[in-house]
Parts: sequence; structure tokens; C-alpha cells
Amino acid sequence: MNAKREHDVDVLVLGGGMAGLCAAVAALERGADVLVLEKASRVGGSMFLSNGIIWTFVRQEDVRAHVPDGDPALQDLLVATLGESLDWLASRGVKLEPHREYLGYGHGRAASPPQMTAALIERIGALGGRVMPATALLTLLTRDGAVEGALAFDRDGPVQVRARSVVLATGGFQGNPELLARYVTPHASSVYLRANPCSTGDGFLAALEAGAAATPWLDTFYGHAMTAPPARFNAFQFQDMSHKYAPMAVALNLHGLRFADEAAGTGEEWLNWRIAREPRATAAYVFDAATAERAYDAGPLAKVVLERARQAGGPVVQADSLEALAKGMQAWGLPAQQVIRTLRSYNAAVTAGEGHLLHPARRANAFPVLRPPFSAALVRSAITFTCGGLRADLDMRVLRRATSVSTLPLVTADAAELQIGAIPNLYAAGSDVGGFSNESYMGGLAQALVTGRAAGTAAAQSA
Repeated sequence: MNAKREHDVDVLVLGGGMAGLCAAVAALERGADVLVLEKASRVGGSMFLSNGIIWTFVRQEDVRAHVPDGDPALQDLLVATLGESLDWLASRGVKLEPHREYLGYGHGRAASPPQMTAALIERIGALGGRVMPATALLTLLTRDGAVEGALAFDRDGPVQVRARSVVLATGGFQGNPELLARYVTPHASSVYLRANPCSTGDGFLAALEAGAAATPWLDTFYGHAMTAPPARFNAFQFQDMSHKYAPMAVALNLHGLRFADEAAGTGEEWLNWRIAREPRATAAYVFDAATAERAYDAGPLAKVVLERARQAGGPVVQADSLEALAKGMQAWGLPAQQVIRTLRSYNAAVTAGEGHLLHPARRANAFPVLRPPFSAALVRSAITFTCGGLRADLDMRVLRRATSVSTLPLVTADAAELQIGAIPNLYAAGSDVGGFSNESYMGGLAQALVTGRAAGTAAAQSA
């Protein structure tokens, strides 16, 4: 291999999204020589396409109630350290809006993704770090089970990097159809990618090949349903095309049936996850004139999103009767008579205060569909990042499958049998780490910030 195609560094960060950039800054500030490889031609990852809100829960007990079955230690780390991490981010040149509450149980601050990206890159450069875009991980270099660097590829061929520590921050596997079909949904080919196109599981797969342990929750992901085809929109319109009002609406699959409690979970992301398992990963959100005007903390009014969908060429129907609405939805493949039966049964139950007796139950935001005009929007499930990933400890060290015992609750073991072993020199951050969110959501940018700092710090200390 040509010498100019080889590098030797203290810390190699694989991925230039928010987690990777934070890891690089943290490692540089501890005196490490750092190189960042980014698969895309630009840095920023999916953070660059986000709304910039960096938030998580205020109280651990609320996490247990709303996001059960995750890794409690990792979740508690996020809750406990977000505040100081936001202060750290602001002191590195990122312009943050004032602290505010979110959704009644969360807190955080908002940033401009382009400004945040630019500030972190400037900080990396000022500390002597390097960023190489359009350079993607192929495999980790190992010796006797310890990681010693990585083999990557750019447009000119292979790039070999020897490193004393490696941080995986490649963003999850939401862009990999094969992994989505394996773990998430049989309708993977229909799911929208609501993120950058470069997070295809490179870090996850390379770590598994090196012997890493994976978490449960590989079937879960965060995202929001977006306006279905033939709508046309670009990556910077993901927020506009997201139908976050759905916990106030009625969701029907292509058979004209309700299939989930629309208001369950922490928001529309839970319903979106369920839609991914329905035929063609598609559903219709139905609501009336009252809900169209009803305020919702997580996003704009339903009528605003509906108009955006219409302008983008998306499937939208409005009518003055449920019969006319159902007839219009026939063009989407929904059987009109079944749509009417479902909506009338729903209206009868929630009007009588018996939404909890429906199948599936409706336990919150049980608003009837009674006041014309009635509206329906066809949506498709969209994935922003996967929630399952690599097992890691609180220093973001990637755990080795062969030297870690099962954490499944039905397994009992003596204390002498309990063991957790890490792969030497390998760390993970952001969506490459599993165990924070699962069916519900506790903040993706917050996870990237906190785990990036932790991984970068630990990798530098190890190096």
C-alpha cells in the first residue's frame, strides 16, 4: 500500500455526524491526535437535516414510564449529563437557544444544525484535528482481539489508518435495506429513509465482525411518518412532510382498520414504528375540522401539515361526510365500507368515553371524527435512526460478545458468573450504541452529544 495512503493517529473517529464531531473535539481537548473519516461528501450526518432540538427527559422515573425496556444505566447517564453537555457545547462556539421544556417531561436547547456543524469543524481544525470526507469504513483492523485501526475506502481506493483507539459513530443501520428486512420490517423496501443516505450499518457490521455484542431492540427505530408518494420533496423538507399530529387522529391501514393505539408512546414516532409493519408500510391519518385546528406541542397544526402535503403532490382527501371521505380513500386501496365501519365504531366508543374498550384501545387524545370537513392524508413510515445497536458500557467501550454474559431477565446466574468484557481500544457513540430509545424516544441529538463526549474522552485517555 502506498505510504501516502496510510495514517497513524491516536484516535480514529469513524463518522462525522454530531456524535463523531463531539467525540473528535473531546479527544483533541485531551491532547490526542485525531482523524475523522466521514463517508459522505459533507459532514454533519443526519444532524444537519434535523430540527436542531437537543433534548431528553428531566426525571429518570419518567424515562422508566415512557421508554421502558432500555438500558437503565445508559438512560440515566443521558438524563444526568445532558445539562453539562449542553454547556460544554455552547462553550465550543455552538449557538444555543435558551433552555426550555419539551412535551411536559423533557428539557433541552435548540441549535441551528448548519451553525453547529461549522462550529464543531472549526474547533476540530483549531485543535489540530483532521476531517477526511468521502472516506468510508470497510473493516476494523485487529490483532489478538484488540482493535488497531481501520481499513477504509475513498474514491482513489484503500486508506489504512493505524490508531490506538477507534470510535464508531457511523449513525446506525437505517440506510441498509437488508438489515432493515432482517431486523425491523418485511416491508423494508417501502419505508422512507428520513435521514442521510450514508448510515448503512458500517460501524455495526464491522464491530460484529470483530466480536462485538449487540443489544436487544434491533427491531426498533425513531422516525415520523411522512407524506406518501407521489409527493415530491427533498431532505431539507423532512420536517415539513412529517405528520406529527397523528396522536390526535385516527390511523387506518390499507384494510381500513385501526391497528394501534395512535396516542401510545412518547409521540407519533411510536405509531410510525407500528406503520412500518403494516402492508406497504403505509397508513391513512383521518381527522375532522376540530382536530385540524387543535394545537399539538410536537409540531404544527394538522391543517398546516395537510396543506404542505397537498402542495407537495401528496395523497390528500377532504369531504363533508364520512361516506364521501371513504369513497375518496378508495383510490388509495382502502375499502370504503370498512373505513366507514371503523370510523363509526371509533366515534361511538370515544363519544361514550369508552375508547379504552376499543381493539386496539384508545387511551389518550380520544377525539371523535364528527365535525366536517373531514380530512385524510396517506402517509408512509419513515426511519431516521435505528435504536438497537452495539452494547456499550458507560465509557462507551464496545462490549465483546465472547466475554459478556446474557442480560436477558429470565437468565439467572451466580455473582461469580457475571462478566462484562470490552473489546480493547474500541468505542461507540450516537446511533451505533443501542439501549437508549426503543419503541419510544428520548432524544437523538442528546444521545449523540452525550455519548460522543464520553467516547472521545475515554478513547483519548486510552490512547
